[in-house]
Amino acid sequence: MKILVARTDRLGDLVLSLPVFAAGRAARPDWEFQALVNPVCAPLVENDPNVSAVWTWNEGFGAAVEADLVARLRAERFDAAVLLHFRAPLARLLRKAGIRRRYGPWSKPASWLLLNRGVWQHRSRGGGHEMDLNLELLERLPGVGRLASAAPRLHLADAQLEIGREFRRREAPGARVVAFVHPGSGGSALDWEPARFAAVAGTLAAQPGWRVFVTGQGGDRSAVEAMQAAALDPRAGVLLDRYTLREFLGVLSAGDVFIGPSTGPLHLAGALGLGVVGLYPPVPAMSPRRWGPRGPWNRVLVPAVDCPGRHACRLERCPLHNCLDGVTVPAVLAAVRAVMGERDGLPAV
Repeated sequence: MKILVARTDRLGDLVLSLPVFAAGRAARPDWEFQALVNPVCAPLVENDPNVSAVWTWNEGFGAAVEADLVARLRAERFDAAVLLHFRAPLARLLRKAGIRRRYGPWSKPASWLLLNRGVWQHRSRGGGHEMDLNLELLERLPGVGRLASAAPRLHLADAQLEIGREFRRREAPGARVVAFVHPGSGGSALDWEPARFAAVAGTLAAQPGWRVFVTGQGGDRSAVEAMQAAALDPRAGVLLDRYTLREFLGVLSAGDVFIGPSTGPLHLAGALGLGVVGLYPPVPAMSPRRWGPRGPWNRVLVPAVDCPGRHACRLERCPLHNCLDGVTVPAVLAAVRAVMGERDGLPAV
């Protein structure tokens, strides 16, 4: 069997989809699994031993490019496609490519027309963790059976790992702990105050043997600059827009702990084996029940409020906005202590 697994949205979504490939290969080593992802996300799967080929697609592809993709997919003669995130244009493209069995979540009216092996899932209502919901879709394929759940794991090339080693030698010589603080969420969650992130970064940077770096890319610029404006400790390095994604994965692999909101880099860090401290809003569509980290060492902090959002966050319209103010700097530092204590047995911060 040749299976195309499609996940064409964002970094964190794809990280939480990686167990589909690992569990699929473990359950059916005689099958071939290929990935179809957003071009931006290709570095996350290009070295995965469970993925035999990587295809890319997004809705910005022109007609000529899509026609070529359809022809190449048709030539592969896939037995089935699994859309872990439904997008009608992609489902139509796969139908044009002659993939007769199309699995995915029945979540929108068009999904009932374009997916002939769908599964009813309440994803947007917090009906389960994203990783488990992804595995549930693969379990629908005949002959797969119940899949074992395992934490996502990112596989890097030797050159990327060397980038990380060189980064640590050059930027953090002699450091016992390398910590990354990431203040931006890219719009995927509520944002904690940059001044509080600056306080966390400063406290950690003041610890003997600790080296702290502030990370961010593109849309994170305003949050990083706000951290700097909030008297960020000069001992904390700033890596804003400094690396490509492939390079950043290598740099991140050289770290020990990551602190940030619910966003793609948090999941990258967890899948690379770092300790992770995540700040999450309580609303079901953004909560850790749906999007929490699945690495071996993690802590999540959620404000203790009775969230009035039954589905999506009401943002500025919410009387509790911004509820993340209920997460304190001492609580985040305590979570860092706990994670590092579990990961490496390090003394308290």
